[in-house]
Amino acid sequence: MSLRIRLNLLITLLFISLFICSSFYIITNARNAVQHEVESTANLALQLIQVAFTSTSLESDEKKQIQVLHKLSELDLTRHLHIDIHSSNNVLTPVEEFTVLKDVKAPSWFVKLVEPPPTEIRHWLYNPVEPPKGIIIRADPSDEIDENWTEVRSILIFLLAFIILANILLYLAIGKYLAPIDTILSGLSDIEKGNYQLELPRFRLPELDRISQQFNHMAKVLLESKAKNQLLTQRSLEIQEEERRHLAQELHDELGQTIAAIKAVAAAVMNDKNPDKGRINTSVKTIIEYSDHIYQVAKNMMHRLRPSVLDEFGLVKALQSMIDDWNSRQDDIFCHFSFADIPPDLTELLNISLFRIVQESLTNALKHSSASKILITMNKVVSSGGEYINLNIQDDGVGLNKDKLMTGLGLPGMKERVEMNHGSFDLISEPDNGLTIKISIPIKS
Repeated sequence: MSLRIRLNLLITLLFISLFICSSFYIITNARNAVQHEVESTANLALQLIQVAFTSTSLESDEKKQIQVLHKLSELDLTRHLHIDIHSSNNVLTPVEEFTVLKDVKAPSWFVKLVEPPPTEIRHWLYNPVEPPKGIIIRADPSDEIDENWTEVRSILIFLLAFIILANILLYLAIGKYLAPIDTILSGLSDIEKGNYQLELPRFRLPELDRISQQFNHMAKVLLESKAKNQLLTQRSLEIQEEERRHLAQELHDELGQTIAAIKAVAAAVMNDKNPDKGRINTSVKTIIEYSDHIYQVAKNMMHRLRPSVLDEFGLVKALQSMIDDWNSRQDDIFCHFSFADIPPDLTELLNISLFRIVQESLTNALKHSSASKILITMNKVVSSGGEYINLNIQDDGVGLNKDKLMTGLGLPGMKERVEMNHGSFDLISEPDNGLTIKISIPIKS
């Protein structure tokens, strides 16, 4: 069920509740009004009778009294009053059959809701000369019910028409204002397909307009991330090909030529028809030297691919060895390394990531920073969220402009390694004020 239909159903239920409450209130007021009017009319008729019989001209004239009583009995033609007059021994006015609500025009359900309890007033008139006369006043609320039904019907029809019209207008208005949701859903579908160049328009509703702006920002970030990933992939492939080319050249120049030299020496020994011990020893010594050279070349190649000290002695020893070797080859820059509480059982992925990050930071500092000092600190911290390895790398070089931050391959590659380990990467740099990298990576058990 769509949001539009759900909202309209909710509004319809609210309108129905309003209609029911309003109807209950209107009918309750109508019932009270009918009852009050009927009682008032009956009491007024009784007061008129009492006023008529208190006249001095009627006290001794029985004939006039009978005429007045007959006139009063005719009040039943007004407001559906039925009046019976009795003496102590006979009926002075004929008693007609009295039927309540005989001529009512309102519907039966409304009559049942507003019909008041039966109204009947009895009163005796006393005269010293004549026997007492009894008056019975009974009221029929038909006229009042019909009048109230006319009013209530008009109000209910107006209220019902208003509810129907308002519901239709709200349905159309909700449909109009929620129409951009389809555009947003279509945009999300395009994002899912990789169309990050999509941009949503501005919308009239502030909430949907904020969603549109956030959507456009998200698409922009995804487009930039896609471009960076493509650049990283391209540079990674270039580095991979460059490394392969370097390995092939090293295999050809170092190993190939050395093996060819060994083969030449061995062939010379084999083809020497008058070998003596001195030449053989010289040839053997040459072969041993060439073999040592091959071993050293192979060792250097393996160290470039993956430092063996990382597997043999752990992360700290590997970093110390790498930094010491780096310092020994530099004259104008020095790296100071300190550590504390580094667990020896870190995962292989975390070990190689931290090693490569430090290695890349040293390379970047040497190429770009013009620094004289690099400070690297690494320690374990414990917080409510678990255990973390904090790595801080700081130099006193020229720093970087904001426009050049996270460009190229070095820094994005370092950040990629940190995010791969679910860590946080923060870079602080200002021109001529050095560069600081703060890294925090959780330790997985």
